Amino acid sequence: MNKPCNQHIAESKEQLKAGSLKITSARLTLLDILKHAKKPLSIKEISLRLGEVDLVTLYRNVESLQNLGIVKQINLKDRQAYYELSGGEHHHHLICTNCGKLEDVQVEEIKLNKTFLKNHGFAKVTDHSLEFFGICKNCDR
Repeated sequence: MNKPCNQHIAESKEQLKAGSLKITSARLTLLDILKHAKKPLSIKEISLRLGEVDLVTLYRNVESLQNLGIVKQINLKDRQAYYELSGGEHHHHLICTNCGKLEDVQVEEIKLNKTFLKNHGFAKVTDHSLEFFGICKNCDR
């Protein structure tokens, strides 16, 4: 298992402590991998970066971090779950349907007023997901 970089250890320990989760090297390394990831990662991608790891433990750790709101799950068109850190700059995703390339993109927020929500039978929106699918430049050649 890789060791987490010193730059993020203190912050990760605080997050785990605030959520009353035991501070383990597995959780610290998992958070470090997600902090350095340039895109959301699947469990398979995370496990490859971790090396030898028990998948049940990995799933449990991801779920615990998700329950605390530290990690969020992204569901894309391929029905596979991807994970990234919560917080940070709000963004959406642009995915190539040919090669799977995934990019974070900034999109101007859609304003949802109370009348719109009421007309659709909702009181409020608590979260959302917005993905764009297309063909990247490399695949379009």
